[in-house]
Amino acid sequence: RLHPVPDGLDPAQAVAMIGTGRTTLGILQFTDLGPGSVALVPAAAGGIGTLLVQYAKNAGATVIALAGGPAKAARAAANGADLALDHTDPAWPEAVRAHHPGGATVLFDSIGGDTARTALGLLAPGAQHLVFGWSGGPLDLTDTERADLTARGITTQGVLGPAMLQRAGGDDPLRLLETRALAEAAAGRLRPALTRYPLAEAATAHRDLENRATTGKVVLEP
Repeated sequence: RLHPVPDGLDPAQAVAMIGTGRTTLGILQFTDLGPGSVALVPAAAGGIGTLLVQYAKNAGATVIALAGGPAKAARAAANGADLALDHTDPAWPEAVRAHHPGGATVLFDSIGGDTARTALGLLAPGAQHLVFGWSGGPLDLTDTERADLTARGITTQGVLGPAMLQRAGGDDPLRLLETRALAEAAAGRLRPALTRYPLAEAATAHRDLENRATTGKVVLEP
C-alpha cells in the first residue's frame, strides 16, 4: 500500500504512523475513552504506549503510565501522563491506588506476566482488559483469579489480528487504519516516538534494539 506523506510529517514520522500508529488506532477501536475514563498503560514509553497516552489525554481521560525505569517513566510524564511510575519499583501499585482509589476503567496490556496480574487488581468494576502483547511472559491466571474478574465484571479481550481487522471494516481495513493514523499525526494530535539511525549504522540499531536502548519506532534513514 502506498500513501502520500502529509504536509508537516517527515518520512520517518510517516512510516512510524503507518506501522505503530495503525496498530494503536486498531487497539483503540475496542474502547470509548472520555473524561470519565481512567487508562492504565504499561510500557508507556514505547511506540504504542506513547501514542496511547497521547490519545487518551486528548480524549480527556486520566492516564496512569507504567514504564521500566525512572528515565522511561519521566518520558511518559513529559508525554502527558497524569501519573507516571516505574514498574520495577515494588511500591507502584500502592501509588496507583493512592492516586485513583476508584480503579482504572481500561488496561492496555502489552506486557502480560506479573505486571498484568497486578494491574488487573487495580481495575474498577466493569473495566476492560485489552490484550495486545506478552513481552513479560504469559498471564496464567488461577481459577480463583478468573472467578474474581468475572465477579467484578471485568472483560478480557485480545485485540490483534482478525478481531482488529473486522472492527475496522471496509475492503482494506489496514489502509483505513493507516490513513487515519497519518491524519492524526498530520493534525498534531499524535506524535510518534522515534529512534533514528543512518542506514550505514544498521548494525548498531540492531544491537541497541537487543539491549533495549531504543525508544519507540526504530527508523533507518538513507
